Amino acid sequence: MTATRILVVEDEQIVAEDLKMTLETLGYEVAGIASRGETAVELAESESPDLILMDIMLAGAMDGISAASEIRALFNIPVIYVTAYADSNLLERAKQTEPFGYIVKPFNEREVQSNIEIALFKHHMELELKKRDAILMALGFGMEWFLRQLSESHQITLRDEGGRGGYDFMPILEQIGVAMEIDRIALLRISPKGANRDMFVLVNEWTAPGIEPILGESGESTHSAEALGLSESIQELHGGTPASCSTGSDSEGQNIWSRYSIQTAFALPVFVSDQFWGTAIFCNRTERTYLDEEIEAMKIAANIVGGAMSLYISTEERHSPGADPVPW
Repeated sequence: MTATRILVVEDEQIVAEDLKMTLETLGYEVAGIASRGETAVELAESESPDLILMDIMLAGAMDGISAASEIRALFNIPVIYVTAYADSNLLERAKQTEPFGYIVKPFNEREVQSNIEIALFKHHMELELKKRDAILMALGFGMEWFLRQLSESHQITLRDEGGRGGYDFMPILEQIGVAMEIDRIALLRISPKGANRDMFVLVNEWTAPGIEPILGESGESTHSAEALGLSESIQELHGGTPASCSTGSDSEGQNIWSRYSIQTAFALPVFVSDQFWGTAIFCNRTERTYLDEEIEAMKIAANIVGGAMSLYISTEERHSPGADPVPW
């Protein structure tokens, strides 16, 4: 397990070294020591510590409170203040920066550890609540999109987005991707009837900023279940069960996720008119275990896509009896 990394901001060298020794004794990793507020902001950006112990009374143009305020706004790193004394005005300023605790000098190991662990827990819960709120908003957006598309005559229209096979689904993929901190969402359909049913066509994808899209490559739109890391779980998908994709490279380098540095890929089945249509695969470049509520959110997003496609097909069948209504 990776040790918690803590940045120490203290302009008294003896106190700083004492804090460093205490933290290391407790099993934490010291990400750096800063004696000035400006340096603390720089180290917060370059080192990305899990937590900062910040002396309130720093010398220089930027005191500890100003540094903490800037760090909170820019990097959302939890700060615990270390102080020997503070007047009421200083404490009022400190409260405005939403600190995660206070350690009073002279400190002891138990006080330091309890403050750190409580702060880390509070920050974790804060992030989880924000993420859940964002996911609920993203799903609400998806349902709003669905209802907006659905007219009073129970018809739905999907528009092909310039050769990318989008059919207006990009807004849904983007909303849920950002909310869940996903790097890539790939929407794939199985090959048309008569073809190999273990082959998938990539019809739409959303990628986070800076992520190379698969659809940008010529000839990279069709992939086997094996290349998608689904060869051992394809039957689960067909039966409606979500499945993890294998992301490790094989001897022939066929796994597409390894080529794009994906460490975690999770596939959700998409059903159209009660028939297996394809899969929505949620990808991350780091190893990640999705929470139950996150998987439920993925299911809802996949169901919105499948439901929209079902209504679109139903509309096309009414308008063109006997014709293949599927837009691919």
